[in-house]
Amino acid sequence: MYNGILEEDKHDKHGKHRRAISLEVKDSIRSHITFFPAIASHYCTSTTSKKFIDGKYNISFYSPKKDLCMYCEEYKNKNGNEKLDEEDKKNAQSRFKQHECSINHKQSLITMKTKANLSNRIDKKLFSQLEDEISYWKNILRRVVAVIKSLSSRGLPFRGQNEVIGSVHNGNFLMAIELVAQFDPFLAQHFSRYGNPGSGHTSYLLSTIYEDIMKLMANKIIHTIVDQIKKCKYFSLIIDSTPDITHTDQLSFIVRYVYEGIPVERFIQFIPSCGHKADGMKKAVLDTLESLNISINDCRG
Repeated sequence: MYNGILEEDKHDKHGKHRRAISLEVKDSIRSHITFFPAIASHYCTSTTSKKFIDGKYNISFYSPKKDLCMYCEEYKNKNGNEKLDEEDKKNAQSRFKQHECSINHKQSLITMKTKANLSNRIDKKLFSQLEDEISYWKNILRRVVAVIKSLSSRGLPFRGQNEVIGSVHNGNFLMAIELVAQFDPFLAQHFSRYGNPGSGHTSYLLSTIYEDIMKLMANKIIHTIVDQIKKCKYFSLIIDSTPDITHTDQLSFIVRYVYEGIPVERFIQFIPSCGHKADGMKKAVLDTLESLNISINDCRG
């Protein structure tokens, strides 16, 4: 306050604070640069008097423009007022996202990555080995996933009495993998290298792998069914207690709804035994709907 009058609020208006660099520091930097041997240009001596540091030092005082994204550099060179105008503040996030997805930005990144190819890397042999290893296991997984999809879509069991490659009791999964390997040299070679590895070794051919993949597939299917239910809004439930092969009661949870004009019926899951009383079944149904983020208020029947 000055003379009884409040001063203007200066919050967030303190301006720029730059520390001036002393002349001694500037002269010291210039003097240091002059220690580098410089050579004159071979081709433009008539148009420039600039000298250049010898190429053997492989250093530069600027970034080559062809390695930069034109639009990013244009934004960087704007002054503070241009960057922080009202429209940019409101739409900054969407504009940056739009730019990152633009063809120009992607092309700039591709150009930069191309220049850092394997031939210019110190660890090129290690990097090449890593890429080959990743590609190898991806190809194995493609074959494993194809077999899993075929067996699960037909409701066939996977396991057998053992998990030994070559055994007649190793189950449908390994049987199908062995069948594919007869006509696939890549998979046959994998058998020779990683067949029957034992615990502690990776082969992507044991039950732990296909069970994990089946869980991922099941979660994806459940999410798709839930999205369809939310899109249709209304649904009905079919709940029934069914004993499994061990004669243990479990509650089957089935949803019916009309999707794109066609009535569909989808099995969701088996719920562990909750008893035969109404209260227990009600709690199991409500808990399942809550876990799927589906409102019971939209249930019709």
